[in-house]
Amino acid sequence: MKKNKAIFLDRDGVINNEESNYYIFRTEDFFLNEGLAEALKELSRRGYIFIVITNQGGISKNLYSSADVEKVHEKLNQLLAGFGVHLEEIYYCPHHSDEENCLCRKPKNLTIEKAIARFNIDREKSWLVGDRDTDIEAGKLSGLKTIKVKSNENMRFLSELIVD
Repeated sequence: MKKNKAIFLDRDGVINNEESNYYIFRTEDFFLNEGLAEALKELSRRGYIFIVITNQGGISKNLYSSADVEKVHEKLNQLLAGFGVHLEEIYYCPHHSDEENCLCRKPKNLTIEKAIARFNIDREKSWLVGDRDTDIEAGKLSGLKTIKVKSNENMRFLSELIVD
């Protein structure tokens, strides 16, 4: 069976702009970073699949609910679909960093490992893109190549950084 090559993406700061609010949980506050959809469209053309891995600790802090996160993810999927881009899956960790027994919050890599198994992903041909050290740690822990970007920047260049 042929293995897939994938790009794992952090959400807040990489996919969407979080300059105005650290916790993005309302659809009206959710905006794609410039250039992201175009870069993903090019990477899709090159055969990559996309999986989002995001920490959503505001759930365990009772700042918002899982339903709020799901609504934002519906909007994300709709926005990307308008560019012909499809996300295979969005995995999110609802725990806060204060919770010691959590295995899914980055820099831990349980959600990445679940996706690798579920989607038959070739680690050597796959990448994780994040804007924080915890993202990069999680990617490296799973044997992925990693790219650290600046939060909220234009992501058009992303397709140029990912080398097949």
